[in-house]
Amino acid sequence: MSCEIDRVRIRQRVYTVLVMLALVTVATVSRSRADVELTVSPAMTRGAATAPVTIVEFADYQ
Repeated sequence: MSCEIDRVRIRQRVYTVLVMLALVTVATVSRSRADVELTVSPAMTRGAATAPVTIVEFADYQ
């Protein structure tokens, strides 16, 4: 009986830790948003202007 109680307590602790990690992850992801203004000339683009997806590449050559 004691072994079964220990297993239940371990499961509760594992689930508690998993929930806490999920909450921390969600809180961190929601804060990592940045608004950036970009200027784009037509020479820098490819494809239709009405495309459903826009891919922006950031590069730093130093």
